[in-house]
Amino acid sequence: MRRRESGFTLMELMVVIVIVAILAAVAVPLYVNYVKDAQRTEAKGAIGAVITAEQTYYQLHGIYANDKFTVNAQGQVLNCDLTDALTNWTISVSGADDKGFIVTANGVAGGATDGRMVQLTYSRIKPLDWKEN
Repeated sequence: MRRRESGFTLMELMVVIVIVAILAAVAVPLYVNYVKDAQRTEAKGAIGAVITAEQTYYQLHGIYANDKFTVNAQGQVLNCDLTDALTNWTISVSGADDKGFIVTANGVAGGATDGRMVQLTYSRIKPLDWKEN
């Protein structure tokens, strides 16, 4: 009487490994793009908060603040909370005058957003200009 061994053959295991490898090859790039989109959205949200604070500052003082921490003669500073975004991004405002300003979010060095940049040029007379990498 012959005893029958149960289990998988080498060919069956190789087919399963190939299928898993194909699925991983498709899923990993999609996940990486999803993470980058989420990071870009976080930066755009922070930039939106700065824009709102700059517009409020302009209504009160007739000029845009040149940095998010600029203190004017009355001791006032931009009213915007970037606590969450500052863990992954450094936010700066430059080129501010009575017509507009530039807000830049740069990825924190050594972090997940290192080397990433999202920039918005805000103008009262031109359309918004977004730049990303």
